[in-house]
Amino acid sequence: MAQADETHSSDGQPDSRGGRLRAWNAAMQERGHRYADQAQAERAHHASVDAAFEMVDRDAEVAGGIIAGALAYRLFIWLLPLGLVLVAGLGIAANANSETPQKTAGEIGLLGLVSSSIAGASNSSNRYYALAIGIPILVYVTRSVLRVLIGAHRLVWRDLRAAVPKPKMSSTLQLLGMFCLLFVAFGLSMAVGKHTDGVFGVIVAIVMTLPYAAVWLYVTYRLPHGGAPWTALIPGAVLFGLGTEVIHVVSEFFIAPYSLAKQGTYGALGLAAVLLLGLFFFSRLIVGAAIVNATLWERHVRREPQALPAAPSPAPLPPPDA
Repeated sequence: MAQADETHSSDGQPDSRGGRLRAWNAAMQERGHRYADQAQAERAHHASVDAAFEMVDRDAEVAGGIIAGALAYRLFIWLLPLGLVLVAGLGIAANANSETPQKTAGEIGLLGLVSSSIAGASNSSNRYYALAIGIPILVYVTRSVLRVLIGAHRLVWRDLRAAVPKPKMSSTLQLLGMFCLLFVAFGLSMAVGKHTDGVFGVIVAIVMTLPYAAVWLYVTYRLPHGGAPWTALIPGAVLFGLGTEVIHVVSEFFIAPYSLAKQGTYGALGLAAVLLLGLFFFSRLIVGAAIVNATLWERHVRREPQALPAAPSPAPLPPPDA
């Protein structure tokens, strides 16, 4: 007869590694179910807990992870013409200032994963052609990103498809301008962070969340938002600002140095994977901010139905012909 896979000690507990792992897994599942039951019981007593559960339910309903993945892919494609424009622009700016492209990139804070690309590509004599080709492509891809943002916010806010705005050229250029402002804020944050440390550095990092929040408040107000006033979009904008600064700090001090150190091992695929991971976190933050705004606004409307904007009255019928 084959020997049993696991032995038991005198108290009946499994001694093998697999048995201990199964016992630990069962204990963790039991603890998780117990905590979930306790959290469900607290929903009736704490509005914050109930709101958190509603946010999780809404995220699962609209498949927030899948939406974030689609948005991260579009942002990754958007970065390609942006990099082309930046590389060409940095080369032209470096020639105008009689500086090296690497120094020009460092002065505006474009470090990390793209600095090594700028060093070689910006020395090309075809930078004006790259700029002429890259700008139209960048505008076109920005329109694609705008379409995904409109669709994501429409799903989160449960707006009718016919009521949402279309991705027009003016809206595309506005979104491109807002993204450029975000990159400028990134550069300012990196430049200030080099000269600050300690408590003052933490204060500066908190203050730098304000530009991120302000930019995203404007963007979300131009996207579908269920007719809510701009003040109802502030919680999501604050979350976006704080989350963007956290992602920025983690990317600058952990992800970028690690990926550059491993570039010889994993090559371009490793850099692309790291960049996609960062973009997914950023996209998850965008979807999460929309979910926070939509959930809090719906809860506010349930408490105060008069807060919901009134529907426009139908036009009067023409008088019958005499």
